[in-house]
Amino acid sequence: MEHDTLAKRLGLILTRLNTGESLTLASLAIEFNVTERTLQRDFNERLNYLPIKRKASTYFMDPKYLGRQGYSDIKSMLDALGLNKIFPSFDALSFNRLEDSKVAPFLFRDMKIEDDSGYEETFKSLTLAIQNNQIVRFLYKCQTYLEVQSYRLVNDRGWWHLAAIHNGTLKSFKVPNISKVYIANQHFKRLKKVNEQISDGSMIWLTGPPIEVVLRIDSTIASHFKETDIFREQHILKILGDGSLLATSSITDQKQIIPILKYWLPDIEVLWPTALKQTLMYDLQHSIDRMSI
Repeated sequence: MEHDTLAKRLGLILTRLNTGESLTLASLAIEFNVTERTLQRDFNERLNYLPIKRKASTYFMDPKYLGRQGYSDIKSMLDALGLNKIFPSFDALSFNRLEDSKVAPFLFRDMKIEDDSGYEETFKSLTLAIQNNQIVRFLYKCQTYLEVQSYRLVNDRGWWHLAAIHNGTLKSFKVPNISKVYIANQHFKRLKKVNEQISDGSMIWLTGPPIEVVLRIDSTIASHFKETDIFREQHILKILGDGSLLATSSITDQKQIIPILKYWLPDIEVLWPTALKQTLMYDLQHSIDRMSI
């Protein structure tokens, strides 16, 4: 849940800067358990709209603007980052009181964070292209993609993806697999419907054509799937008489769903496609055979 820790970290940094505190990368790295490179990205990209001054590795707010970044600014920032649904109530955030609190009221556990040490420059180039609505080209899995319209960098379950239009189709490119980014001196017109499609999560992933998966979810775990979309493109088709669910998911690669299915076994069953069910059974049998050696 990278979004969770990012929201908390940026909110606390923003609040402390706004109270006149000077922050060093070294101390923040220890406090938030992240690398100094990640914090540099926070200041240089995610908070670059603020009047933040830098001296060596110390950051501080321009004294002329102290006290001007309040609750509404924090809310707007979370809205822009797509983090507005993390907290049940914005009124409960109280970031301005977190600094004085001995115990932070919020705690995030089991966060999935991708190692981003290998593609900082790629991430930065794509960010600039998105901000300026510029056409890019890049190498992706040994294939060159030309005239790509980069819309958003989307963090999905801890992994960064580039949501972009290529050959008239919305696709997703896994950022660690992108290299040799070139930003052309050519701009594109951003379409509202594409922005909405990305925000809604109804994206067509690049790895292949969509595959519809039909599942039977036992009543013992049904509540989890009613409350949260655990699978990609999850839809509840029917609630059966015994409380179990018939649900569908749209994937483009079996690897997108097999680890999740294994987690919920034996309380979930693949009804379709048969190939996915066979792969799951093979993986389970292979694991059993390895453990019995």
